[in-house]
Order: sequence, then C-alpha cells, then structure tokens
Amino acid sequence: MLKTAGSGKGRTMTTWQLPQWIITTSFAHLTEEQYKQVMGFFATVKGGHQPFLWLDPEDNKEKGVKLGTGATREWQAIRIWGDYVEPMYHIKDVKLYVNGVEHPCEVDNGLIRLRVGDEIPQDAIITADYSYYWKVRLSGDTFTAELVYKNIMKSKEMKLVTVR
Repeated sequence: MLKTAGSGKGRTMTTWQLPQWIITTSFAHLTEEQYKQVMGFFATVKGGHQPFLWLDPEDNKEKGVKLGTGATREWQAIRIWGDYVEPMYHIKDVKLYVNGVEHPCEVDNGLIRLRVGDEIPQDAIITADYSYYWKVRLSGDTFTAELVYKNIMKSKEMKLVTVR
C-alpha cells in the first residue's frame, strides 16, 4: 500500500514480501445446474471468508523451469514472470529432470524432493515441469448472473484475491 501526502511525497505501508494479485474472471455460459453449483460453492466458502485453490485456465504452468543444481536434495517450485520469481506452494503433475532426464521425485507444499536413497551428481542441472494452483479468496460476498436465453446464464465479473 502506498500513502501519498499532500506534498506528493510517498511512503509504502506494507510488510508483505510478495505481491497480492487480483484475478478477474467471469462465466460466459452457465446452465441452470451450473449456476446452482456456483451458488453452492459461494455459500460453502462463505463469500470472501474462506480461501480456496484456483486453477487459472490461462496462468497455471511452468515448463522446463530451472530450479537449481544437484548440490541440494530439494527445490522450491517457482513461477517466473520476466525477472520476477515467486514461490508456488500448490503444485501438481510434477516432472523433475536431472540433466534433462526425467527423475522420480516427491512433492510437499511446493517443495520438490529427491526420493530417499536417490543420488545425483552435485553439478547436475535440475529443471521441472508442473501445474500450479493459486490460493485465493473472493474479494466480495456476492455473485450475480443474468439470464441470457431460456436456460443459459452468464455471470458478472468476480474478483479473486491471492492470499498467503
């Protein structure tokens, strides 16, 4: 958060280490049954109260991301945007590569580990492919949809806010 004084001088007011992302989405076509499912989900998470995992249809994968070397036995999954690197804690479909060759691994809260007893060269290049979920909450407590044609509805925009 940035506070700006009348003089134009700014002061940041945060201790957050990572940015808070806002994801805006909507449903273009909902059947009556799908509308009821979405409404039930909103009720289950109590609107904006309870966080949940969101698999963004567009921003959900890293492929061939360099995680480090074989000098360690575990690596944090990351998301890369240009020069910015952010840790990811909810990942699936993980493939770990040691010098380009797929290697079995274990995953726990975004940490990718070698299995017990597995040995790799210390100078090995470690890369991985995986999908990730965003941990989010709804920014508000309402969900609005409008009837487009008979049994087809579309939703208004809803905002999801990342939580750590």
